Amino acid sequence: MKRIPFSQVLKTAAIDIRREYDRLYGMFCVQKFQDMVGAGSSLKDYCATYFVRLPFRGTCVSLDDFDDFYGYSFEKNPSTFDIEYLVSFCEYSYNLAIYNQNTIYGGGIVGIGDPMQFYVQQVLTVIETIGYMPNNQNGITDFVPKDQAAISAAEIVDPALSYRIIEYNHHSMKGDLERKKATLIALADKLEPKRAKLKQVSGSLESDLFYLLNSVNVRHNNADQVGKNYIHFVADMKDSDIEQWYDDMYQMCLLAFLELDHLERKERVKKLKEDIQKNG
Repeated sequence: MKRIPFSQVLKTAAIDIRREYDRLYGMFCVQKFQDMVGAGSSLKDYCATYFVRLPFRGTCVSLDDFDDFYGYSFEKNPSTFDIEYLVSFCEYSYNLAIYNQNTIYGGGIVGIGDPMQFYVQQVLTVIETIGYMPNNQNGITDFVPKDQAAISAAEIVDPALSYRIIEYNHHSMKGDLERKKATLIALADKLEPKRAKLKQVSGSLESDLFYLLNSVNVRHNNADQVGKNYIHFVADMKDSDIEQWYDDMYQMCLLAFLELDHLERKERVKKLKEDIQKNG
């Protein structure tokens, strides 16, 4: 089944992502807010002033230095624009703003005590509207598309693996075969001890999933001509084809976690039935 591009879904839902970007860019980079002494600055200006408080600044000494080092540059009227541009700006501005709440005094928006807090909430509202969700680790937040299977699977595994399950859908992972492979290896390692149970629930899923993990350049180097796991057909695959198989394996891993969770639930239901039948 051919997937519909997410941008097309947004158009169908009548969500104007460019308009949302213009709003956020204007609020963060253009609009001026007065502090307690009457000085007017944009939210980004305040973030630059208090840059040293950021826990993720590394060795950067200013916001300009940070932007230059990491290649951040957002324009009022970008020549090319898509949903990834919007999400990248949301991640950039949100992570700056979240650590600079309560730095502005005097408001600037009627009924809003702190414009920075208002901006943080506005970003979250936009993210929710476009079907994304926040994913936080080590004090840094990124935004990923909502995937109900991923969310459900993330809720039943340990926190470290949970983050990787959600992170897989982040736009920065697109085309990054090594990062995707690393996530698949982590998922496979978690599933390996449970293969017997998975086979009990769905023999075909267990067989197909681990065949792919072992044959399409994940757990073994199937492209090394001198290696014992070399597979000519796989070695000749395009990166785009490999990535599609990685994405398929990811979805199959999620299904495996959910199937295993249901097996435990099924056993509890069976015991409940027995108890009811026995005790009335």
